[in-house]
Amino acid sequence: MKLLKLMQEVKGLAQITNRRPAPRPSVLYLMQLRGQAPVSPEIPKKRLVINMESADPCVVSFSIQINHVNQGESPLPVVIG
Repeated sequence: MKLLKLMQEVKGLAQITNRRPAPRPSVLYLMQLRGQAPVSPEIPKKRLVINMESADPCVVSFSIQINHVNQGESPLPVVIG
């Protein structure tokens, strides 16, 4: 009985020490997973039209830099009014 237990322990130890990393999944398998994943539709970006009014209508409009401010991202208080 002791010999049988010893043989089982040796066999288990050999399996543990000789194990190899799991093989990488094939590309075909990954492509199948991608096909099953729910596709989230892209949200179209809103295009805002900004008009610039000046006192002199002959003034050529220059490019205007627009800084987008998202709520909760600024460490300092931002007043928009």
